[in-house]
Amino acid sequence: MNNAQGVSANPQALNAIVKAGEQFSIVASQDIVDTNGLKLLARGQVVSQALTQRLLERKLAKPLESCLNADDGVTLFTLRNQLDALLSQEGPAKLLLQAHGEMLMQQVERLPLHSVAQLLLTASYANRPNTLPHAVLVMAIAGALAASRDKTQDGSAVVRMAMLGGLLHDLGEIYIHPQYLDYSGPMGVTGHKHLMVHPRLAQMLLDSTTDYPKALTRAIGEHHERLDGSGYPARLHGDQLSTLGRILSVVEVAAAILQGKEAPLACASFALRVVPGEFDPVWTALICDVARQAKEAVAPRDANRHTGPSPLDDIEERLASARALSQSLQAQKRPASLIGIVDYNLQRLDRLRVAWNALGLWAMPATELLPQELFELELAERELRQRLRALQRECLLLSDRLTEAEKLQLQPLWQGLEEPPVG
Repeated sequence: MNNAQGVSANPQALNAIVKAGEQFSIVASQDIVDTNGLKLLARGQVVSQALTQRLLERKLAKPLESCLNADDGVTLFTLRNQLDALLSQEGPAKLLLQAHGEMLMQQVERLPLHSVAQLLLTASYANRPNTLPHAVLVMAIAGALAASRDKTQDGSAVVRMAMLGGLLHDLGEIYIHPQYLDYSGPMGVTGHKHLMVHPRLAQMLLDSTTDYPKALTRAIGEHHERLDGSGYPARLHGDQLSTLGRILSVVEVAAAILQGKEAPLACASFALRVVPGEFDPVWTALICDVARQAKEAVAPRDANRHTGPSPLDDIEERLASARALSQSLQAQKRPASLIGIVDYNLQRLDRLRVAWNALGLWAMPATELLPQELFELELAERELRQRLRALQRECLLLSDRLTEAEKLQLQPLWQGLEEPPVG
């Protein structure tokens, strides 16, 4: 985004900021000039649609985000009110947060909200109003998780860092075309390619325009990573993930599931445990403990819905196909780049098979399971099928730099993966 020749304004972010300017007062905090010294917007002037093209056509001397203020947008007062409402509303979030509610309310007033962060939070909220409640929920859960394990003398600083990471974790989405956000169904490869860069975009932006510590921005860049290397954008593994990054990866998953209607705490706990090694158990413990104590009721289930093929059947079929493909490629002495993708697929499939077998739900017919067991069977089927689809998509992405002929050889790895319509 920044180099010696100047900075280009991101069109998606600029459009979002201009639209936000219709609701909030977004003004230049300093003169906005191009690399030739030409003034494009004077200090104190508002951003308008009329200026959009000029800002996009020219290289700017400084990043646009660092030259704008949204003083009447999302403030610490806004965040405090949102958090207060979250803690007051009956539901899974209140159960999860109530032990740390008073501390969270104290710390939210002390968060260092940089002007760039405030601007982007405001623009995100103006364009997609649901982003702010989600950010506050992630902020609160991250703070609660940090508080539940912190043993240092200055616990409040640790909690504030976690809260700030949760609040800002999705800022990079403002740089993504809106058509790739808020999917209601399975995301295709094209949409995922666009969306998977948003953690890194947020990290780079905050590094270049704020004085936030590197530990914070690094964690924001890691919030979609997984300990077993199945996350994105960098496929980090194990100790490559920071402590705060591990917290944010847990919270991002839990916060999305907590919006569900039936037994949301149980669903979140299950998703975090179903594949051992994805998430750090140190940071899933609070969520799993609260879910266990809540003992959420589930509705009666229809056992006849589970008479078809199980995810295990699908996994076994894919494993057999991948093994045959690996043997064929090795016999043909194909490049290691091809065989490596197949081996990666085999390792991930084997982990999913182990996860399914560990549940023990396959040991008896669905008609003999209790309602709670049927509920867990539904969760297992849903979670594992999501991971199977994600694995197909990832293998396709890993093959991106291969030749068309090489991709054709690996096609069985993503056979049946359809691109959903966008729009």
